[in-house]
Amino acid sequence: MAYCPKCGIRVERDNRPCPLCSFPIPKVNEDGEEVVRVRKFPKTTNPYPSYMRRVLNRIFIFITLLVFVAVSLMAYIDYELNEMFTWSRYSNLSVLAGWGFIFFTFGYVKNYYKVLIGIGLDMLILLFGLDLFNGSLDWFIPLAFPIVTGTTVVAILYWSVVRALSVRGFNVIGFFFIAAVILIMWINFFIQNYQNKTDPLNWLIVTVLQLLPVLLIMLYVKYGMPERIKQKIARKFHL
Repeated sequence: MAYCPKCGIRVERDNRPCPLCSFPIPKVNEDGEEVVRVRKFPKTTNPYPSYMRRVLNRIFIFITLLVFVAVSLMAYIDYELNEMFTWSRYSNLSVLAGWGFIFFTFGYVKNYYKVLIGIGLDMLILLFGLDLFNGSLDWFIPLAFPIVTGTTVVAILYWSVVRALSVRGFNVIGFFFIAAVILIMWINFFIQNYQNKTDPLNWLIVTVLQLLPVLLIMLYVKYGMPERIKQKIARKFHL
């Protein structure tokens, strides 16, 4: 039997509240000990990522619907005016390629390497289609394909080196400038080759001359810049 803590009358086990004074009688187990209910603290989860994910999903759905309407409308207008698809091929392909770029940059693909490869393939499809619509592949194979492929490869290598070497701080910027110079020279090589103006020796000299200032700046930042200035810049740009 149990007793009411307020008025003291005897009550049945788990008879809550007290039939006399309506006082809430605590639950007791078989041994007569009061069962204490432990209130758990709420989980300390950060709601911001899930909130941003919902916002991005809504934006992406809106953009997808807008792209569908725009592509359908341009194709319809083009066909009604010309009884065939002419200018709408270029515009629709560009719009769809932009949609693909948004898809890869909105976080639906988690792997960084897959994102880079996906964006590279998206650009290749766009440029291939634009060149093909002209009736022949004049500039895609000698110019667009190596440039886009080289850009994708340099981006993948840059990310791999940064991760493998655990590059931090100013070194990230230094490696980025080196990758940018290499990419610029890669693009310059194929542009000159496309224009039949390639001079390998001249191209090599120009490459070295462009890399040299970057290397000198990196050496100065690494060994010559005062530590106090480094810390200020690092705090300013969160390096």
